[in-house]
Amino acid sequence: MAAPTPVSAYLHSATLVKAGVFLLIRLWPVMAGTDQWFWIVGLAGLSTLLLGAYFAIFQQDLKGLLAYSTISHLGLITVLLSLGSPLAAVAAIFHTMNHATFKASLFMAAGIIDHETGTRDMQRLSGLFKYMPITATLAMVASATMAGVPLLNGFLSKEMFFAEAIETHKYNLLDTITPYVATLASMFAVTYSLRFIYHVFFGPPPQDLPKTPHEPPHWMLAPIYFLVFSCLVVGVIPTLTIGPFLHTAVKSVLGDATPVYSLAVWHGWNLPLFMSLIALSAASGCS
Repeated sequence: MAAPTPVSAYLHSATLVKAGVFLLIRLWPVMAGTDQWFWIVGLAGLSTLLLGAYFAIFQQDLKGLLAYSTISHLGLITVLLSLGSPLAAVAAIFHTMNHATFKASLFMAAGIIDHETGTRDMQRLSGLFKYMPITATLAMVASATMAGVPLLNGFLSKEMFFAEAIETHKYNLLDTITPYVATLASMFAVTYSLRFIYHVFFGPPPQDLPKTPHEPPHWMLAPIYFLVFSCLVVGVIPTLTIGPFLHTAVKSVLGDATPVYSLAVWHGWNLPLFMSLIALSAASGCS
């Protein structure tokens, strides 16, 4: 069995997949608001958001599921950048930061599962919570963040995405369908997150695995502890934790056009919250 992939490799991969959206973010002050930008970037973003989430549901390889999920989340960020709204740009930058946190922890968890069981095939993996309770707990929290569960950082930027999706930026079909595509893609995200949790950590004990599953050394879990803890802390007290870093990043892109925005955990009973509840409840019922 090959040695586990080092943390630096996951960080390098995360940097590469974010390179495209980083370029879009840097181009936003010059290009955003034009019809060409809206249609080209918006169509690419919506199709990527929806198709990436849909295909993630059917993956049998752990890293394949996470890879298609990443494609979908990059589509989400791209949609936000297409809208031409300063608040949407803030949400895009915020979700870029949140996605890097929870997805890095999930890829590390997948690597640990592969290393300790000898396979990433979800058709062979089941019932690992009994053998790897710490890894399972960390992966489940990160998966909940990926699904947009409240009090985790992924929920906050997903709510900002929904809020911008329902705003009217341009009176055309693409802008009209964006809230519906956003809700459907979020349902898919909850579905593949639940599938990751249930098929890997619950169900009958695994049979005929290449290796007997067990917890990895603590040093292998240390980076996931830090990342999952960050997901929790940012989700509960975002203003005091990620707030200053987000403001610096937003200011570097938008400059004087930086809008007033809120990182409050609770914004009341509003349409974005109901969109999240629809996605969480409908996908949970289907799963």
